[in-house]
Amino acid sequence: MVREWRTEVSRRLDLTRSAHAGHTRARLFGLPASGRQAPRPDCVPAPQSRRPASVAIDQFRIQIVLPFCDLTGGNLILLELANRFAARGHRVWMLFEHEDAPWWKPRSFTRMKLRDGRLRPWVDWFDLQVPVLRCPRIEDHHVPDADVILVSHWRQVPQVAALSSAKGRKLYYVQAYETDFPEDAESKAAVDATYRLPLSHIVPASWLGRMMWERFGQPSVKIGYAIDFTRFPMPEMRTVHTPPRCLMQHHGLEVKGVADGIRAFELARRAVPDLTLSLFGPHSRTVETPYRRLGFVPPTDLGRMYLDHDIFIWSSRREGYGLPPVEAMASQCAVATTDNGGSEEFAVPEETALVSPPGDAEALAASIVRLATDQDVRRRVAENGYAAVRRTMTWDPIIDAWERALRDETLWTGPPT
Repeated sequence: MVREWRTEVSRRLDLTRSAHAGHTRARLFGLPASGRQAPRPDCVPAPQSRRPASVAIDQFRIQIVLPFCDLTGGNLILLELANRFAARGHRVWMLFEHEDAPWWKPRSFTRMKLRDGRLRPWVDWFDLQVPVLRCPRIEDHHVPDADVILVSHWRQVPQVAALSSAKGRKLYYVQAYETDFPEDAESKAAVDATYRLPLSHIVPASWLGRMMWERFGQPSVKIGYAIDFTRFPMPEMRTVHTPPRCLMQHHGLEVKGVADGIRAFELARRAVPDLTLSLFGPHSRTVETPYRRLGFVPPTDLGRMYLDHDIFIWSSRREGYGLPPVEAMASQCAVATTDNGGSEEFAVPEETALVSPPGDAEALAASIVRLATDQDVRRRVAENGYAAVRRTMTWDPIIDAWERALRDETLWTGPPT
């Protein structure tokens, strides 16, 4: 009797889940409620056929793997891409692996989650305009069919690589050389192994493309970053402080060079004793330091934070791209940066930034002192950086480039130029 009762309950739950999933598919993806895929345009082959090198699709079904919900530069770019793809008319959703999904509803679209006794958005620091699909594992059984699946974190790349072709063309958005992040050799080797998997690589910076080609034999397409200038007030609101106020992001990863940056500031303060330093980022709240700690700053407040400072210190030893110095430039902060790879995309020495070798605290300190003591240099660097960022880092051409990459597989020929 108990066994029969459990069987009947399971059967009814399956029927309920099937009906709910069908209506969800119909609402979000334009699929029939039965769950069968809607007919594809004549120019696009059926999933079992070989995809042509170039396709003409007005609307793509794009699923973007969200590695975690915390605020990072990489996550911010993923969420911006999702919103802006959707604004262009594409069908977009975030794919979030959540092992604690309830057994009676293992896969569901949701914008909210229960946390601290309250319903909160999955991403509560960004105005995400697309749904989040929570699934227990990134496997064929849980992942919907799509035209494109975009993954950026190395841990999810092997799972995406194992998906069937029906889940979409597989794009690996290499936003950093993530081998720099783990400390043990085994994890570093695991990261390197993901770069050899048969996915199409997209990089935001030329140095990453060169590394993918020279070290792993992988061609890539370069598509840079952009920022939302509505979050950054016009610099007419800026107050020039005397002495200048310095700002730096605090981070727990050694490759970010935080110790180098603090050492450089301390050396610079010997020459300019009244210099002040503020640290921002979630890690700054727990660190023992005599300097001002701003903690987590939501994207909506970043513009005001940068406007309250005059010099931005970027001491990373190696960086995929680096959003914070670009955001500082957008607020007409003068930037002192290391030559860390990603900085070559925006830091022209003596023009848009003062540049020093990575790991050289003395050279970085000299840049800080120049910006602090020479108002003409500080003004020139700040104005040039502001003009360059405003001219080159707008979203429309970036989304145009992404759409070209989605349509044309022949773009992958070698390292980006």
